[in-house]
Amino acid sequence: MFVTLFWCSNPEGISFSKLPMYHAAKCISCGNCIAACTHQALQLQDDKLKIDRMLCKQCNEQPCVDHCFTDALRMSGRDVSIEELFKIIQRDRQYWGKDGGVTLSGGEPLNQIHFVSDLLKKCYDAYIHTAIETCGQVPWEHFKITIPFIDWIFFDIKHMNTCIHQTGTSSGNSLILSNIKKLNETFQGKLVFRMPFIPGFNNDIENMAAIADLILSTKWKEINLLPLHHLGREKYALLGQEYEGIHYQTPSQQELLEAKTFFKSKDIRCYIGAEMS
Repeated sequence: MFVTLFWCSNPEGISFSKLPMYHAAKCISCGNCIAACTHQALQLQDDKLKIDRMLCKQCNEQPCVDHCFTDALRMSGRDVSIEELFKIIQRDRQYWGKDGGVTLSGGEPLNQIHFVSDLLKKCYDAYIHTAIETCGQVPWEHFKITIPFIDWIFFDIKHMNTCIHQTGTSSGNSLILSNIKKLNETFQGKLVFRMPFIPGFNNDIENMAAIADLILSTKWKEINLLPLHHLGREKYALLGQEYEGIHYQTPSQQELLEAKTFFKSKDIRCYIGAEMS
């Protein structure tokens, strides 16, 4: 179960599969990748690589990447074991300081529930502070399994109108709201609501008022506004996808400050972007 966001800055994390990413500026048209491809998914047209991405999905080995010596072709991710990842976490632990820890993000980390729950437990047992970033669009059972090993949850609230929510994310919000209610009853850690702030999509006063009412119905009274940006636009080109978020403008400082003032007027602590601490 997953959602697709027109503004997502990490499109490579949406799919459950590793995807080919092609950086045309690095390509020297040598043809090594084409010769290595076992599914005839690659061809050169006008000195640029054309990828049949449906054929690529049938491949598990990616020999094309191994034979690209300019790094023009690479995969969007790699397989990693819990043991390998935990070794990296332990290696870097000395740099965090006493207030550091591990935050699992995505995509949606709770879609990989078995891996994530085992990793969180391993961190928790090692006295490593744990947090997750979630859209909430997962079965409640996934939260139930993991919350004993989570200290913080960063929970996205995109829109309170389920129809508008579906137009922007490909799914309604009923499961998300249900999970918030259940977390309020069972989760004893800290939760911070986060609102992707997108002018023309969710910054109207009716939606912000509904979000404020939702927050006030819980024991957590904090929201972090995340201003829309277009920094992930290039990734869509690398994946051969269209970036629809470009049709929306980034918010002005005035719009953000007005939203912050509104939430503060409701006795909700509000942070903008990296202000949050």
